Amino acid sequence: MTNSTHTKSIVREPEATASVLDSIPDCLKDTLLKSSTPEGKGRKSVLISSNNLANRFILSRWGIRPSQRRRYKNLFASIRKHCRVLFNHYLLRGRIEWINISGKHLFGVYKFDEVRGNLILGFVVMTPESEWTLSNR
Repeated sequence: MTNSTHTKSIVREPEATASVLDSIPDCLKDTLLKSSTPEGKGRKSVLISSNNLANRFILSRWGIRPSQRRRYKNLFASIRKHCRVLFNHYLLRGRIEWINISGKHLFGVYKFDEVRGNLILGFVVMTPESEWTLSNR
């Protein structure tokens, strides 16, 4: 083996293309569906931080763990930035809703906290008869 084969063992970082970034809301929806409490168990908020969503997305998409953040610095930075933008969008709307094969899903959104740029949102399941109301924004 030549010396040049040993020096080219650098791992290329995955790219956060527009189509990749467009699939982040699906990761959030999956997380909300898995985390929401069954009906009749009381109203509880699901708290999700923008960094946690980014970590979940990167792990599910590329199998890269948060402990590898230094190695994939640019990937984590760009995905986390996009998750913050997405969270701010949902916060301004005050809700997230979608329809899939299992029906219509509607969650109220509120700001729980923000720590060093990590935006933490609360998501509350909304039903037509629910007491949860959203301000007109």
